[in-house]
Amino acid sequence: MKPEATLYEILEVSPHASAQVIRAAYRCLAQSNHPDKNCGSEAASERQVQINFAYGVLSDARKRRRYDQRMGTQQVSDIERRGTDMAAPAHSKAMNDAPPVSRAFAFRPFK
Repeated sequence: MKPEATLYEILEVSPHASAQVIRAAYRCLAQSNHPDKNCGSEAASERQVQINFAYGVLSDARKRRRYDQRMGTQQVSDIERRGTDMAAPAHSKAMNDAPPVSRAFAFRPFK
């Protein structure tokens, strides 16, 4: 990993990502880099520390705001990230024109 990676790059999310996207990215990365799954891997242990630190800052709204102000409008790398799309409004014109869709709810059988 390059040393100048931002916390957003560490979690592989967009700077515009919501708290839910950040949490989901953290859980996914923490699980895949967990020391129990990568026994003896020093790189995985170091990556886990970085992931935990990044999530600690970005999950707290006050710390995230302070981090964003300190970083300013820094260029974001071109890697594909989670949460790059901004949330769509709940009632868009296209949704109002379409008729409502009725779907039956089905339970899956227990095994």
